[in-house]
Amino acid sequence: MLKRIVHFFSKPIRLVILNAILLLIVITLNIFWQVFCLPSGWALVLISICFANTILYPISIRFKRIHWLIGFLNGVSFCLFIYCIIFLSHMNYLGLIMILVGVGLVTFIPHFLALQIFWKSVVKPISKMIKYAFIAGVLMCFLGTAFIGYQYKQALAAFEIAEDSNFETLEKNFLNEKIIGMHFIYHTKFCEFDGWRPPIHEPILVLGMWLNGGVDPLNLSLEERVELYKTHYPENRIKFDCSCAIVESSAYHNDLLLQ
Repeated sequence: MLKRIVHFFSKPIRLVILNAILLLIVITLNIFWQVFCLPSGWALVLISICFANTILYPISIRFKRIHWLIGFLNGVSFCLFIYCIIFLSHMNYLGLIMILVGVGLVTFIPHFLALQIFWKSVVKPISKMIKYAFIAGVLMCFLGTAFIGYQYKQALAAFEIAEDSNFETLEKNFLNEKIIGMHFIYHTKFCEFDGWRPPIHEPILVLGMWLNGGVDPLNLSLEERVELYKTHYPENRIKFDCSCAIVESSAYHNDLLLQ
């Protein structure tokens, strides 16, 4: 049975259709249930490129001149799916149980796509260039992640110093804005039990926390955090069109904290 399935999808166009359907399922479910919600701007661009590559690489791989690009994008796409697997790690166990009713299979879509890309790029690559470029893409992601971890560690130290001045001396920069905006603008983990969650998914913030023990440098109530954000970033909005979570959007829009 398994051999027949593998043989059926050995034709590139069938694999293209399969990957497109799987990613469409993922995108559709994210609209109705709060998983990744709204990706930040740069993350949305990266996700779009990786999704397009995942769909098209089975047929674009026939063009030998761009094997370096396909391999590199496969490496980045592989890392993206591994990130999704880790972010939803506790759902892996629930997914096994929910397979009995069919829904659990959706949990393992990132696993399937990561394994597929790894197999096509490393185990059975059509050329050495694809394999080497794949490794280069993965290494770039690892180096970028390490740099994010270092920057987050630096930010933790900066927040500790600025606390003595009630954060008046805190520098206004990209990462500090993300840290202050945690829990009402940016979410840092998936929780299937909460009512509404912060609408923006910022991978830089999530990765920084992962590599620093999940530390949040601000020991403030949510109300105090919102006020601190308004003080430092008065030009930024704190409420968004949370259309990515239709099920809980009314709770989000009616929350008095964000009025």
